[in-house]
Amino acid sequence: MGKMTVYHGGYTVIQKPKIILGKNTKDFGPGFYCTIIREQAERWARRYDTPVVNTYTVRMDTGLKILEFKEMISFLLAA
Repeated sequence: MGKMTVYHGGYTVIQKPKIILGKNTKDFGPGFYCTIIREQAERWARRYDTPVVNTYTVRMDTGLKILEFKEMISFLLAA
């Protein structure tokens, strides 16, 4: 699978994202939520006092469970 650029909107810089199993408080469970649409990540980040959009160039790991939401072009990466 080729490389792609994805964005994650939040409140802090995340240098190296980790997929950590933990609290199931997100809509689709634990994982690292990202999108290929920068504007969408910017909207997510605006919910915080210090909005941050992280940008990553990734090669998707076929060993991960990937939920792809084609209507929103978003991804959830989970172990």
